[in-house]
Amino acid sequence: MIRPFALADILLVYRLQNDGVPLAIEHILSHPRPPLWLALTAPWPWAGRGVASYVLKERSQGRQMKGFVQLLKRAARPEADLLHIAPAHAVAPDGDPISDAIWRRLLLHCCAEAARHGLQRVFASVPDGGPEMACLRDAGFSLYARETIYRLSEVPQAAPVPPGFRRQFPRDSWALQRLYARSTPCLVQQAEGAMTGEAGSPPLSWWEPDRWQGTVWAPAGEVRGAVRVHVGRAGHWLRVWGANALTARETRALVEQGLQLLATLPPRHRPGNLPVYATVRDYEIGLSAALTGFGFAPYTDRARFVRHTVATRRVPARSALPAIEVRQEVPVRSQAQGPMRSAQEAKSRG
Repeated sequence: MIRPFALADILLVYRLQNDGVPLAIEHILSHPRPPLWLALTAPWPWAGRGVASYVLKERSQGRQMKGFVQLLKRAARPEADLLHIAPAHAVAPDGDPISDAIWRRLLLHCCAEAARHGLQRVFASVPDGGPEMACLRDAGFSLYARETIYRLSEVPQAAPVPPGFRRQFPRDSWALQRLYARSTPCLVQQAEGAMTGEAGSPPLSWWEPDRWQGTVWAPAGEVRGAVRVHVGRAGHWLRVWGANALTARETRALVEQGLQLLATLPPRHRPGNLPVYATVRDYEIGLSAALTGFGFAPYTDRARFVRHTVATRRVPARSALPAIEVRQEVPVRSQAQGPMRSAQEAKSRG
C-alpha cells in the first residue's frame, strides 16, 4: 500500500533516507535538505513549491517492501521534479533485484498523483550510465538530454564589466525565449514544455526562481547571450544560454560575467567561499572549454528524464437519452406475393 507521508512514518523515512538516491541534482548541491526534514515541513504538498512525500510499506510474497518517494512542484508551472527515492537501486546476493519493484510502484504512483493534481510533466536526473536509468525507462520515463556538472571551488574577485553587457530586466523575457529556442534542440524544448505557451516558458530557472539574477550580452541592442546565477546555501549555480551560436571568446566573456555577478552581490547575498556549479549539456558546444579556462573541473555526469502525464479533468456526465419505444413492424406483402400464397394455401387444403 502506498500512502501520503504521516507522522507514523517518521522512523521509516529516517532509516531509509541515507540509502536513497537524489534525483534533482540542483537542489542537492545548492540547498541540501534531508528527506525527513522536507516531509515534515511541507504541509501543502501540491501548492506553490510544496514537496509531496509518499511511503510504501507492505508485505509481498513473504518479503517486506519499504520505500518512499518525494516530488517538488515547480513554481507557476504544471511540472514536478523527483527529489528522492529510497531504497537505492541494489541487487540482492542471489541476483534478485530487490528494489526494482519498489521503484516501479513508487514512480507510477507519484506520476499518477501528479496527473491527478493537474501536472503534465515529471522530471528526474540520475547518474549517467547507472542502473537507475533502466528503472526510469521501465516506469515510462524518456531520456531527453545528457549533461556534465562542472565545479569551481571558489568565486574569483570582481572585475570591470566590458561593453555590451548589462543586467537582465523583466523586459528581456521575450528575447530570452527566442534565445532559448535558437540554442536548444526541438526535442529538448518539447520535453521541457517550452512549446506549450505556458506561463514561465521557457524554464530558464525552475527551482527558487526568485533567487536568480542574470546578465545579458546585447551588442547593438540585440540579446545574443545570457548568463544566470543562483545563490544557494551550500553552493551556487551558473547557467549560460546561447553558447552554441557564440565564438569561444564571447562564451568565455559570458562565463566571466556570471562569476563577476556572484562576486558583486550585496553583502547579505554574498556567496563567500562556497563552490560554484555549472551545467553543460551535450549539445552546448564550446562551453566546457570556457569553464575549464576559469578553473572549473568536471564533477559528475547526469542523464535527464521526463515523463509526460495525462492530466485528469472533471467533466460533468451527459444526461442519458430517453429510451426510444420500438414498435414491432408487421411485414407488408406485395400484390405479387398475395395470389401466389393464396393458391398454395388452397392446394394444401385440397
